[in-house]
Amino acid sequence: MGTALSHCGFRIEHLGSSIANLNEEELILEILSTAADHSQGARPSGLKEAQQVHVVNLRSPPGLESLNFRFREDVRSAWPDEHRFQASKRSWLVQIEDHAEGLVLQIATRNEERSLEAVALDLEDSRLAASYAHRFNLYSREHARQAGFDDNIPSIKVAAPVACRVVKSHMPALLPIGAACTLFPYEDREVKKFVFDGTQDFLELAQAFFHHAAFSSGGKELVCDLQGLEQEDGSLLLIDPCILRANAKMTMAHLLKGAVREDRGFGEAACLGPISPAAEIFERLHPKCAPMCKAFDPHRSSVKQKLGVCGLDVTCGLAK
Repeated sequence: MGTALSHCGFRIEHLGSSIANLNEEELILEILSTAADHSQGARPSGLKEAQQVHVVNLRSPPGLESLNFRFREDVRSAWPDEHRFQASKRSWLVQIEDHAEGLVLQIATRNEERSLEAVALDLEDSRLAASYAHRFNLYSREHARQAGFDDNIPSIKVAAPVACRVVKSHMPALLPIGAACTLFPYEDREVKKFVFDGTQDFLELAQAFFHHAAFSSGGKELVCDLQGLEQEDGSLLLIDPCILRANAKMTMAHLLKGAVREDRGFGEAACLGPISPAAEIFERLHPKCAPMCKAFDPHRSSVKQKLGVCGLDVTCGLAK
């Protein structure tokens, strides 16, 4: 049957996944800013700046645990030494009063990372990912039209987060008053990894989007940690993707790994030079091209050619 704890009117029931039933005054958030650009690549939350929302329910289903895989010790050492790749978070499914859709609430686990500046980085990565999704959707629609298909084709959407401040809380250890956090328009109980570490099952739409974003940025940015929900029509709703920039400050572990690769004779394969984290990561996360990839990047016919991120010797933007 589970157990229940009660403290100051706050009730938590342990029934496989944590469920918190809150009175409307127990957890209040103020919306500070949004990442929605109202493009075809973003799914806005409908929440408005300066709005105060009452959280009436929190759940932590096991399916949300994958949101934190990026911050495992054995994973984060291979990513840049930056907030977006190093700052672990807690996540809940929440419902707020007078809002039909469910949301995911995220907050950094460490107090020093619960700042508006850090949350602004979260919003910026989602905004950039949505802009790449917008371009990809336009391309996919035009490509389908030219091929004689109708417009009802799968698309990519990025859940556009809003930045919040905790105004009132009966969970001060987890959600202290004044702390900055994010809300994503996402109501599924599970987050599935599509492009994360190269071991995921090959999903054409996710892989094509990953390649297209690298191609359209001229190799300057990779949209990484693609995760979320595959919908019935094949469309993807992504949550909390992160942007790897070509000039990112990589961790020492990754730089040492790159040096080892060069010693083994693979350094010449990467178009960023002997140690090229972005190119190496692209090859690892994109093991093969989908048919859609060959439509916009016909020169990259095989990973084995090792011509660089876009398959072009000098024009992909990653070459020196």
